[in-house]
Amino acid sequence: MKEEKQKVGQIRKKEIREVAKKIFLTKGFQSTTMEDVITEIGMSRGGVYYHYRSKVEILHDLMREGMAYRMAKMNSFMADYSSELGKEAIAEMLVDRMLDENELMSIYVMYLQAIKDNDELKELYSILKEETLHSAYGGDINGVKLGDFRWNTTDFILYFMNAIILGCEILEARNNFRKNRDFLIKVMMLYFDYYDEGKIK
Repeated sequence: MKEEKQKVGQIRKKEIREVAKKIFLTKGFQSTTMEDVITEIGMSRGGVYYHYRSKVEILHDLMREGMAYRMAKMNSFMADYSSELGKEAIAEMLVDRMLDENELMSIYVMYLQAIKDNDELKELYSILKEETLHSAYGGDINGVKLGDFRWNTTDFILYFMNAIILGCEILEARNNFRKNRDFLIKVMMLYFDYYDEGKIK
């Protein structure tokens, strides 16, 4: 009975996230309210708030979906990759992650744009970083977590990757970056070398 109730709860949460995602993509994260979600889903106010107390909580779970999506893509990449999981493979996967185009990436960019003046979103950034690198939500590549690769944990690389992601979405630079994918991979490899030499601040 308890397992059935939990299963139903997960289904309801998924329904709320899907509705919220659609509204975020239409109105933008900052302009969306919980009332918008309640109205669109047709569920009682109490029913929605039982599962999510705020749109930030919904956003958090959507970002966790993004982690699972990204890790599935990385594992798919490794399944077809001819060499071992090393610097070059990580460089290619991180570049592909930056240049990927999907709805959750668009919502992530909305989040980055909104973070400057929102303390709750600033707190979420640290949580998402930890979950991406080390938690079960972040998943693993053949049993190895992203945080196990020391190069992935610096502020510099996280800021750099977010800057590329923002450029793809806001400046519509994705197609140009994709044409220069090989160069971006070399940039990542150079970063790894600089890190190993202790030159990254």
